[in-house]
Amino acid sequence: MNKILSLAAGCLIVSCLAGCADNSQLKELPAPEPEEGLRGEQFGIDRNINEKTIDEYLNRGDTIYRDMRMLKDEAQYEAIGGDSWLSGYVEGFEIVPYPYLVNVEGLPDEVGASYSGPTLFTHSQEGYTANYDESMDILEYLFPKDRNIILMCGGGGYAGMTKNMLKDLGWDETKIWNAGGFWFYEGKNAVTLKHEENGTAYYDFYKAPYHFIDFTSLHPADGYDPSVTPSPGNQTAKETLRAEKSGEEVKQMMADKQTFALSLYLPGCSSCIGFAPVAKEYGDAGLIEFYSMNFNEAAKVEGLAENISYTPAVILVSDGEVTAVLRPDSDDDLPYFRSTSALSEWFHEHAGLPLYEGNQVNDDTECHQEGCRVEFESEQE
Repeated sequence: MNKILSLAAGCLIVSCLAGCADNSQLKELPAPEPEEGLRGEQFGIDRNINEKTIDEYLNRGDTIYRDMRMLKDEAQYEAIGGDSWLSGYVEGFEIVPYPYLVNVEGLPDEVGASYSGPTLFTHSQEGYTANYDESMDILEYLFPKDRNIILMCGGGGYAGMTKNMLKDLGWDETKIWNAGGFWFYEGKNAVTLKHEENGTAYYDFYKAPYHFIDFTSLHPADGYDPSVTPSPGNQTAKETLRAEKSGEEVKQMMADKQTFALSLYLPGCSSCIGFAPVAKEYGDAGLIEFYSMNFNEAAKVEGLAENISYTPAVILVSDGEVTAVLRPDSDDDLPYFRSTSALSEWFHEHAGLPLYEGNQVNDDTECHQEGCRVEFESEQE
């Protein structure tokens, strides 16, 4: 179990905001230029200032350095080889969590959704809208327009999103660099926050120069209600359960005669997204090991998904054998998708598990009729 060793809520630690170095002998900053290939095209990671070269451009009085990660992100970055925790950073960078600036959009489907609470801005097709009277003042304080700005995060995604946001709100993009991700940094200026004691991970967040945004002290702009939590822009059907399982993992679990359940989904299936909170609440109750699984992975396991034609679906495996399947194309099964309590009744009937009175209701109202009947082929096109 990961534990936070220390975090001073409300702390604001600021360094070098007013310049702290003689710039006369500094190496000239090359103009921002994205790398070739996926990193440059997808994230805008810079060709010249990145994880390999950032040490050459630290400690400049004309430059501010921002790491855009959260202390603990709700998105599961471990699914793509990253770290959801702020386990370390490059010395000289200050932590400004991007998900507090604006609603997060466009994360890889594998990691699920990030933080979806109050944000300084909301992004939509119309652009960026300030949610608080102080939003722009805070942004200009954290990212002074008269300074060079070098950004990092875990893998380069939040940094790229931050650069796009600043550019769209009037910052000079020729003075902003995306230096990539700390996960790939091998320089000499790493500050480590994670340590282990007796097999338990601790995170010394009190060491990090962290910018805390106290939304309760701000004044909501007209038309913005901070009590209404927006739906994550990248919500998926598997943001939910304890872990995402691959075909190979499930094959081994079945070979080991384990008992567990799988919630099958396909990316982009709206009915799967509607069912996700129901599955999550039931999985969190801990009555059975309940995992999410992409149908394309399930199809790799013999005997697991051959007779399933629609998503979402739930498969019960007892002692390594499939013993029950909850199907959205069955009129008898469809009611069990409507709430956590209803799903509990299905598990009670087929696995003898105790009834659980949950609170979650499926918001996909069309699922109560025909909406759950989403063919796989249409979702894969």
